[in-house]
Amino acid sequence: MVRAISNNDSTAGNRAAFTPSVATKMLPLVRLIVADMMRLSDSIDVHRERLREIDELPETIDQPDYRDELSDIRGSLVDDELRLEACLSELSALGLQAHVPFDGSVDFPAVMNRRRVRLCWHPGDAQVEHWHEVGQSKDQRQKIDPLKFGAESLN
Repeated sequence: MVRAISNNDSTAGNRAAFTPSVATKMLPLVRLIVADMMRLSDSIDVHRERLREIDELPETIDQPDYRDELSDIRGSLVDDELRLEACLSELSALGLQAHVPFDGSVDFPAVMNRRRVRLCWHPGDAQVEHWHEVGQSKDQRQKIDPLKFGAESLN
């Protein structure tokens, strides 16, 4: 059965455990954070690709216009990376963890039958209704079985 536990419960590893219903109630905020993270992640990828393309052109090294463009791109990249770190910190402050590599999936610590597991949410999910073992990828997530997780699991 999934249950909420206090932060001083040693099975939680100093983190609160979530039930599926409590995790689902947090989704409006989580969706906003994840949307920002996805936008920033895409922007970072574009900046990195652009830098790679420019760096491969040997004739651009000594041209002032390209140096200025490289400086602007690097500055934007650093800004986006800092904002992405802030989003990750915000998730962490909520007791949540983004999947790495980041794909929009977020894990909520939970306890099932006295063992730590992760409730797993992906942006396409309407509610938190999947789980996986600690350390497993979202590809190994399973649908929550109310018989295993208790009657409140999806309410």
